[in-house]
Amino acid sequence: MTDASSAQRMFVDIADQLRSDIAQGVYPDGERLPSEDELAANFGVASRTINRAVDLLKNDGHAIGRRGSGVYAQTPLAIRYTPCPDPAGPQGWPGTWSTGEPRAFDIDLTSVASEQPPAGIASVLGLGTKQALTWTARFSVQGRPVMLTRTFVPADLVPPTCAAKDDASPRRLTALLSDLGLSPVEGVVETRGRAPSGEDCDLLEIPVGRFVLDSRVTLWDAQMRPLAVEQTVMDTAAFVVTHSINLGEVR
Repeated sequence: MTDASSAQRMFVDIADQLRSDIAQGVYPDGERLPSEDELAANFGVASRTINRAVDLLKNDGHAIGRRGSGVYAQTPLAIRYTPCPDPAGPQGWPGTWSTGEPRAFDIDLTSVASEQPPAGIASVLGLGTKQALTWTARFSVQGRPVMLTRTFVPADLVPPTCAAKDDASPRRLTALLSDLGLSPVEGVVETRGRAPSGEDCDLLEIPVGRFVLDSRVTLWDAQMRPLAVEQTVMDTAAFVVTHSINLGEVR
């Protein structure tokens, strides 16, 4: 093993040990971790190595930094999210703890605006430089933001007199489109991991090194005209994505 790979393995091993300590209650949830200098002395390494180990903890949700106060242990949430292939379904909104206990999300931010969507979504909707109506909602658990939804509908598809275009209340995608007088007949769900945008970091209150899960639903009408893209952005430190399988169909 080279010196470089050995040094890398060292901070990874320290992060593993600190995760184990947090899981076993050595550092209970919400307790301040020892300073980097203290941890460096305990592990017999340089402060830079501890800094890199602590960054790993922050990025996977086992620690949270508080400006001017230090770094605190944090038990990651384990909300089960089941991707739903039916756009009329809840798209994972009813959160469930890893113990199976159902728990509703708190919705602590909603908005609706007319704006230019991100380039990738504008391309899917065929907007060019045109604007879309965008509905945004943020979902939290125990005061921690964990998920964002953004629904983009081409502005020129929505009648100016439609009252629903000013209603920021979160609701199922198909219900929103029905309120707008639109009739989807086909949809595709795509999910991928990616680095967070600056807005994602601000709204989800996550560090820039933590990836998010980006799930997008695109709906078309009978003429294959794109009607909407609904983007759900999830904090990967808060969710466990689940899929069920039917073993009776395995041959």
